[in-house]
Amino acid sequence: MSHRIERTALFHKQFKKVQKDPRWRPIFEGIAPLENNTLSAWDYVLVCFFERRPIPEYFYPHELKISNKLKQQIKKRLGIHQNMTIKILELHFDGHNGDHLLVYHDTPAITTMIAIGTHHTIFDQL
Repeated sequence: MSHRIERTALFHKQFKKVQKDPRWRPIFEGIAPLENNTLSAWDYVLVCFFERRPIPEYFYPHELKISNKLKQQIKKRLGIHQNMTIKILELHFDGHNGDHLLVYHDTPAITTMIAIGTHHTIFDQL
């Protein structure tokens, strides 16, 4: 069974916007500053998801501390049973202090992309 990547409606809406934003061009077209790499930050992260490789520390992947109410809303949006544990993760495409973010939920079978954007745009909509 291969790994699947799914997108929420919110992610899809936000993704269309960031693709058109010139400030995101380095994320989609530039080369991520990792050793022996020729991929953009976006492509590199997708390869990690598909091949089940750990996300390098450069991207600062970390768990988000969010309220239980917000966790319940996300579980509902993702169709996850209420009694299941959910760990919402975030990564920074442009390093630890960057403001180009991906919010996702990862399991061995599926990675769900929840949101993409800046801190301001994501957390105003979640």
